[in-house]
Order: sequence, then C-alpha cells, then structure tokens
Amino acid sequence: MNPLILIPARLASSRLPNKPLAIIGDAPMIVQVWKRAVAANIGDVVVACDSQVIADAIAAAGGRAVLT
Repeated sequence: MNPLILIPARLASSRLPNKPLAIIGDAPMIVQVWKRAVAANIGDVVVACDSQVIADAIAAAGGRAVLT
C-alpha cells in the first residue's frame, strides 16, 4: 500500500475567514496540521488548497501543496 494523506484547506470560511493562516504557537494552523500528519509517518502528505498563500506557507515549511 502507498497511503496518501490529503489535507484540504481553504481561506473562504464563513465562520472564521483565513483560519488556515491563523498563527498557533510559531506557525500557521495549516502548517501545524501538516507537521502532525508528517509525524504520523503513514505516507506522503499533500495539502489541497484554494490559494497561493496557503501553498506558500506549506512550501516554506518544506511540504507539498497543490492548488485545487
């Protein structure tokens, strides 16, 4: 098996706009989620996002993001 962890992230939330970029500790929330998924050591981790700013945050952390 080749599992893939796919994390969806979008900025256009009605309850909390820009939630994936909210800083938690020392990094945006989406980066914190990505780090936990990588630490699980289950398989490749990809963030599926709707904006370049989320993709850039993941890339800056060393991860992979795709725009959807």
